[in-house]
Amino acid sequence: MLHWMALLPGAPPSPEPGEGAAWCALDALHLGWWCLQFTPRVAVLAEAVVLEIQGSERLFGGDVVLRQRIALEAQAQGVSVWAHADTALAAVALARHTALSGQDDDNKASLGALLDALPLSVLPGVAQHQATLARLGCQTLAQVRSLPRGGLSRRFGAPLLQALDQAYGLRPEAFEWLTLPPVFEARLELPGRVEAAPALLFAANRLLAQMCAWLAGRQAGVLAFTLRWLHDWHRRDSSREGEWTIRLASPSRDLPRLSRLLAEHLQRIALHAPVGDISLHADEIEVLPLSSLNLFQAHGDAQLSAQPDALITPAAQRVQRDALLALLEKLSVRLGADRVLQARVQADHRLECAQTWQPALAALSTRQGPQPKPEPVADMPQPCWVLPEPMPLALSAEGPGLRERPLYQGKLKLLAGPHRIESGWWDTTSGHALVARDYYLASSEHAGLLWVFKARHAPDGQGSPWFLHGFFA
Repeated sequence: MLHWMALLPGAPPSPEPGEGAAWCALDALHLGWWCLQFTPRVAVLAEAVVLEIQGSERLFGGDVVLRQRIALEAQAQGVSVWAHADTALAAVALARHTALSGQDDDNKASLGALLDALPLSVLPGVAQHQATLARLGCQTLAQVRSLPRGGLSRRFGAPLLQALDQAYGLRPEAFEWLTLPPVFEARLELPGRVEAAPALLFAANRLLAQMCAWLAGRQAGVLAFTLRWLHDWHRRDSSREGEWTIRLASPSRDLPRLSRLLAEHLQRIALHAPVGDISLHADEIEVLPLSSLNLFQAHGDAQLSAQPDALITPAAQRVQRDALLALLEKLSVRLGADRVLQARVQADHRLECAQTWQPALAALSTRQGPQPKPEPVADMPQPCWVLPEPMPLALSAEGPGLRERPLYQGKLKLLAGPHRIESGWWDTTSGHALVARDYYLASSEHAGLLWVFKARHAPDGQGSPWFLHGFFA
């Protein structure tokens, strides 16, 4: 006998305070997609989803641990009732009986004893003849089995006996196993016309829940998904269709995170006309890493505590990184990607090109291998504060000085140098191009240590060739 579980989709539980309706219950098909993360043998039988879990029990710590995990995590997917048995039809019958009676059956009894006491309505193939069998005095499956098989076959057909035999394990069961489509595409017709984009979130959450089930079956996370909508009517100068692509910093199938990110984007969408139909498309996915790479499994949220060594484990570091990326996603949507920047150091002798700024979300989401420690590009100390544009210095007989700035008046004393650079002849995009300078470490009585340079090819008659470029703290 194999080990089977049956899950019955039901009404979603009430959300926790402050969480909102960020998810929706799944139908049988999409619940089956979600179950594919535990076993490849998943099928939809009537309104239930059946799983053959015997082949996966060793991978998840045994049959009891696997059943408890599926039952616990399935509650978040809208599953209200589950049961297990040695055959798929028996598991469905027990789950149906639990849903009708509200009482769990004693699975310690034998399979035959469990099924014999069940009513006719719980077994597919027998329930459709319940009215006729009731007139014959049959109220339980045991009473139906006590009737002559020949008479049952002639009056009700072979499917009734086949359902009984398969449920009791007397005949093998055959199913068409679920397979995942290569690309997620789901459509939903709205019950009413929506005129504001934020109001699309409630319906879009249902599609997001289906997409997360598809991702769970693939054990992957989505990197980008597209929400499309169809206007009921439109002007000549506007399209009837609209779409908006949401890109994530890291692959995820966390429904609350996806819902919050979509809500931020919907706040910035203006609909040209009422919408009556939406769809969700996703094809950019990436396999998610294991939840823990430790020898001993971490429990609870202790790995995210305030202890000094709380972020040593790889799992805790991934959680912290995902939390940072989720924050950057929200800030980038609200403020704009060009206003949430990260500094990037690059090997360039020109100070104005040694550091660039790029969108933080794109920089942090780029997965790179371990990088070698960069070698210093100069053997001279570098200033910690570089001016956006070099400031011209006054030149007198006493040498360069900061006479144009009252705060920094006084003669400069050159302490070290020159440090000569001549670079950038190949650069035609940054606007800096060729740089030929002699840098010096200078001291000012009022301003402290300064980083100054003298232009080596300064045109005659265009002022002082000395410039201030940076400060040392």
